[in-house]
Amino acid sequence: MFDFLKKLYEQRLKRITVILLDDTRPGEDNSYEFRPVRFFMFLTFICVTLSMLVALIFMLTPIGALLYSKEDAEMRTQVERITERVIALQDSLIVRDYQLSEMKDVIRLSLDTTLEMDDRFTSMFDNNNDLEDIYASRFDENTSSERVSTSGIIFSNVFKAAPDFPAKYPVNGTLTRGYEPEKLHFGIDIATKEEEIITSIADGTVISASWTISNGYVISVQHAGGLLSVYKHCSSITKKSGDVILKGDIIGATGDVGVSSSGPHLHLEIWKDGLSQDPEIYLIQ
Repeated sequence: MFDFLKKLYEQRLKRITVILLDDTRPGEDNSYEFRPVRFFMFLTFICVTLSMLVALIFMLTPIGALLYSKEDAEMRTQVERITERVIALQDSLIVRDYQLSEMKDVIRLSLDTTLEMDDRFTSMFDNNNDLEDIYASRFDENTSSERVSTSGIIFSNVFKAAPDFPAKYPVNGTLTRGYEPEKLHFGIDIATKEEEIITSIADGTVISASWTISNGYVISVQHAGGLLSVYKHCSSITKKSGDVILKGDIIGATGDVGVSSSGPHLHLEIWKDGLSQDPEIYLIQ
């Protein structure tokens, strides 16, 4: 059969005669003349028509759904996962916008954003209000003791210029562990004595000051230029959310506090535009 079709294709442009021989009826042979090219065109038309018919059957009947149900299920699963990620991203953006709005209000208007604490810690926090006066005499003589009103600082150029670095270490002590982001240690540890005073490394605004089980008192200060400094394992703090502070102001004292603490020390982190930085780049002893 294949040889016959091959011969027809070779003679496709010619007119040929096909003779049908019937051995049972001698002399009654039938002959037909035709062009093979028309035969091949007809055969191609039949194949294309059948292909289209089969495709329509799969598209318009449940047969196609049965064949492609697995692929559809996988696609639906991927779509659901992408949808969940988009929703989570939208929630994160909403929270970020809310936090940025609060930070802008604190810096511009000096709003009181002090967080409410458990009654067990309220008295501890109140007793630290006079800590700054107690430690003031221990400040070195180069530190400015001039008092500036909050409104005066806000409407000055304190937050317009980038912080002046390098700055002095915020506490007297010894560096015991450096910046190791690969080990999820996003700051440095400075070993100190108990109740060693902690000072701010730059002008800024306190955006959070609260107690945590893991890190004791934690105070975060927002500076100009997208910089944020975080002080952990404080035994006490002298500032609250919304306070505007100057470089060198006392913000608390060190101690061996927090579940993750293994001795009196200060854990200092510096972030810039949401990315952790090596604090040693910004500090000098």
